[in-house]
Amino acid sequence: MELLSVKVKKGRLDKAADAFKTYVVLKVQNLKSTTIDRRGSEPCWEQDFMFEICADGKGFIIELWKKGLLWDSILGVLWIPLATVKYATDEGPGSWWTLHSEVIKNGSEIQGTKTPTSHEILLDVYFALPFDTQKDLDCRGWHRGTPLQGARCSRQDTYDSLSTMESGLSIKESELRRNKDQADESNFAKARWARAIQKTLQETMCSRVRFFKTYKTTSGFGFGQADV
Repeated sequence: MELLSVKVKKGRLDKAADAFKTYVVLKVQNLKSTTIDRRGSEPCWEQDFMFEICADGKGFIIELWKKGLLWDSILGVLWIPLATVKYATDEGPGSWWTLHSEVIKNGSEIQGTKTPTSHEILLDVYFALPFDTQKDLDCRGWHRGTPLQGARCSRQDTYDSLSTMESGLSIKESELRRNKDQADESNFAKARWARAIQKTLQETMCSRVRFFKTYKTTSGFGFGQADV
């Protein structure tokens, strides 16, 4: 599972949009979320969404809708492949995307969109990572400066980097475990020698008690030879 973060920021619509309200619908696998509606040709939504999705997903849909008196109508649609989504720990400036009017399908499966409209939308899309992991990736040369639209696939490269990190952690963990085992063996040996010495002393004392017996004389206590 992966955590997909989508922030719907702003829109640039044609002048006809000044007269009505618009909102954005996000369809991510079997999940669906909707922004509030805003009026005007430059709506500002500034809303964050988080989706826990399967790692083998192909993409998700963004739709721009116009509110109507009786029913709403769609103004544009966008298909974003997950292969173009970067990894990050925090929000970035986002990228402008051109909305389209048609969806490309292969059977029931959506594969893209076509026929650009005059509407654009500003989105910040990324896979959320823990801070320390992103810091390590930044040290390796990963940055969020490349726009999402038209970007080449980076998920496999990121997986390779994460695998390298996990290998390094595994080696370090093995070294720590080996050092701990050596320390445990040393402590065990010391304890075993202590028990052996204690047992020897106890056996020696018992032998002396068996060899001698204590008896009382007129002058006090003394030791005599044990009966054989």
